[in-house]
Amino acid sequence: MEHLNKLLSCVEKDSAIFKNPDLNYLVGLTNTQVKDLKKFATSNELMKEEKREFFLTEKGKKYLENNPVKSWCCEEFPKRPEINLEYLKLEKMPPVLTKAMRCLARHLLENEELKEHSIESYLKNELLSENSTCKNIKNEISEYILQGKKIKLTDLFEKFTSYGLTKSIVGILLLDVLAKNKDILAIYEKLQFQLKLNQLMFDRMIFCPQNFEIQKTIMEDLPILEKISLILSDTKTKNILDITKTLIYFIRDLEKYTLHTERLSKKTIRFRNVIMNAKDPISLFYRDIPKVLSGKLLPECNDEFLQNYQASINELKNATHNMVSEINTFFFESFHAKSRKELAQRFEKVEEFIGEKELKILFNNVVEKDADDILWINRIATFINKSRVPKDWSDEDVADFKVKVKDLALKFYAIEATVGTSEIGISKSFEKVLKQLLELTKPEQNVIVRKIVNAQ
Repeated sequence: MEHLNKLLSCVEKDSAIFKNPDLNYLVGLTNTQVKDLKKFATSNELMKEEKREFFLTEKGKKYLENNPVKSWCCEEFPKRPEINLEYLKLEKMPPVLTKAMRCLARHLLENEELKEHSIESYLKNELLSENSTCKNIKNEISEYILQGKKIKLTDLFEKFTSYGLTKSIVGILLLDVLAKNKDILAIYEKLQFQLKLNQLMFDRMIFCPQNFEIQKTIMEDLPILEKISLILSDTKTKNILDITKTLIYFIRDLEKYTLHTERLSKKTIRFRNVIMNAKDPISLFYRDIPKVLSGKLLPECNDEFLQNYQASINELKNATHNMVSEINTFFFESFHAKSRKELAQRFEKVEEFIGEKELKILFNNVVEKDADDILWINRIATFINKSRVPKDWSDEDVADFKVKVKDLALKFYAIEATVGTSEIGISKSFEKVLKQLLELTKPEQNVIVRKIVNAQ
């Protein structure tokens, strides 16, 4: 029976071993394996129990003599260290080890507490402690990763498994190096820079290493980095990864409209686009952003660059708000109204004469009293542009909104003129033109309305 000799060897050294809470660690086997081996050894009279302690029988001693425990070290792999935990030596990771590695990753990367006497705690003690037999190999992995150039993860696994190590051992040693150096290591998955190293990403690194690359990212000591960091954060730092992550999180949190609009300054559009397409944090801040904003590399940049950087950040922050303010102003101007109250009163005067469905829905939104000004115009804009909220609009949606508002305003004027409630001084010639406009086909009306909008 596999590993029976190892259990008997441990019993021979310590008759009270089954009382030890770290029994599974000492034997190097899972709880199920230990139970099964213990049952087999006692039922086959290889060991016996006396006063809750266990001793080898003569048969057990003979078995151990004929089947000594062999060292994992061998001449074929001179760099292979001695490993006690048997499941770490398996080429294919058993489920119990996969689960434990995930727990260990959450502990090292996300500060989750380790359970006492758990397999993950045994992994940490076996491979990552100061007295670990893998200490030298871990240092070698660290040097390999921190050499400065971009490392393919497949190359790392290939190099260190050639030492006779299993993928699980290399993976756990890699995990420790990543956790200790996460502030200076850029991780790329399918060529895309990743913002956060967590257990889920580490899981993918183990099972799909072909998708990953790692690179040490330390730039020269530039005082301007601290000034850049304070534009989006309260914490001063020169760490290029922290600055890059903060900037990318800022971009990702922007509204859909802001991410796609061309209604920004050319410099800010280029600034936004270069960040959205960034693949390398070093190149992004050392070359790409400075070139866009100042035409220089970062070491050559001065306060002018910081001012341009701040201006572009502010423009992006306010883009959607400014657009909503713009359509709000356009809406009031189109209806020749100065306030919600005034416009609501005008709609209420002609309520019984409103027959068209769109004007009826607009009426309900205009006379709404409970919503604040921002929510009020957002609801109106969403209705007019067919259920799409302004923050998700495109530039075409803004243009369409203006055309539709002009069309609705003209229809409203016609009702006011007919009922005789108009207070905006409509002349007879205007009434005549308005009547002619309303007699046109819908496509003809749209052409005229677009010309009116574009002329403003």
